[in-house]
Amino acid sequence: METKKKILLLTTNKNIKIPSQELNYSFDILEVQDLYYMSKDQIISILSNIMDKYDNIILPGNIIWNFNDLNGKIVKGTEFINYLFDMLKYVKIEQLSPEVSADKLFPNEIKKIVENKKKRYKKPIFKIRNLKIYKRYPIRVFAEIFLNREEDEKNLMKKIKSYIQDGADTIIIGAFSSINYKYLKRILNNIREIYSIPIGLDASIDILKKFKDDVDILMSFNINNITDNINWIYDKATVLLVNDINNDIIKKIKDLKRKGMKLILDPIAYPAIYPGFLNSLIRSKKLSNLGLPIMIGINNVTELMDADTTGTNALATFLSIESGASIILTSEVSVKNQGAVFEIKKAVNMAEESIILKKPPKDLSLNLLGLKEKAFMENDIKIYGNRDNIYIEIYGKTKQISCKDNCPLSNLYDLDKKDLAKLSITIYRYCSPWSMNWNC
Repeated sequence: METKKKILLLTTNKNIKIPSQELNYSFDILEVQDLYYMSKDQIISILSNIMDKYDNIILPGNIIWNFNDLNGKIVKGTEFINYLFDMLKYVKIEQLSPEVSADKLFPNEIKKIVENKKKRYKKPIFKIRNLKIYKRYPIRVFAEIFLNREEDEKNLMKKIKSYIQDGADTIIIGAFSSINYKYLKRILNNIREIYSIPIGLDASIDILKKFKDDVDILMSFNINNITDNINWIYDKATVLLVNDINNDIIKKIKDLKRKGMKLILDPIAYPAIYPGFLNSLIRSKKLSNLGLPIMIGINNVTELMDADTTGTNALATFLSIESGASIILTSEVSVKNQGAVFEIKKAVNMAEESIILKKPPKDLSLNLLGLKEKAFMENDIKIYGNRDNIYIEIYGKTKQISCKDNCPLSNLYDLDKKDLAKLSITIYRYCSPWSMNWNC
């Protein structure tokens, strides 16, 4: 019988459940409370008397020190120990690095771990057509298109197609009262004929009542008018706006739930600062113990903020999910918010990985870094330095610029045009956010 390799895990938490049969290793645990505050020499000093007893010593992947000089004896595992043993099902300890975390070395394996854990999802609260709706995750993305007039049907269907390709699980049509009913009927029928995903309608009660049989989701009711219209809502998924929370409202929501309604609670997301997104998140958190799915429309947050949407959509999505939402609603009304469905779907996938792995949304199998880089570039073009002194090495030449200059790219005009075009975009990214003030 093959002898199991002896492995020592250095950790700040000794209460770790070690799998008994799945791995061909024998693990011991050494708890070091101040591990992240120690120097490299201090860590080695702790291990000096016991190092020879083990084949390898695994440190947390986010320890900053490099242990290259110890011939692979000390290596870095995952950044959080929650999924270290899952990683070791795919990766041998000999493949781990003394310098870089397993998360950064093996993003594809991180993805496999997440996919396997997703198979353990609990039962959904209910289905909308074939789409399972959960209280926690998987998290769904609803994309809304607003219609206040007759748009070209071909262009509208192209837009719907692009939303679905970007990750929308459901298409919501926001119909203004001015909409032509025949046109709306035609659009809803076209979506149904082409796509199998659920269709929602966000409109006045009169329009909802008229088109209830053409859609799967009815938006949006408040706590007063939903009871007046309950007789024709039937088994449709119904979005209930919740702008205030008190005992009476909670009781009415519970009564509707007991009647078997497919309720989706919407705590109404308001823009940041004024009136304030935080209160929306607080409402969501308070509603999260009712056992119903919560939808947060973050388009109100990102559309009404002059900031790049890659970051704002990600953060608004993360905060919404943290507050209890399992459905994120968005739209792409403004030019600035184009691509929001794609950004939010990616943020949702990041959030799910983060929840499953029990780690912050960093060093996952995917990211939303579109403008900035996590490290300086080192290939045929090398870029390094800080805001005041950025050094660019390209084909044996070294250039120096400052991100604070009015137009630092002017220092590079002697380069080949093709190289200059490539560098302009790259340097703009490295100098962000100061590059927003350039005047070239």
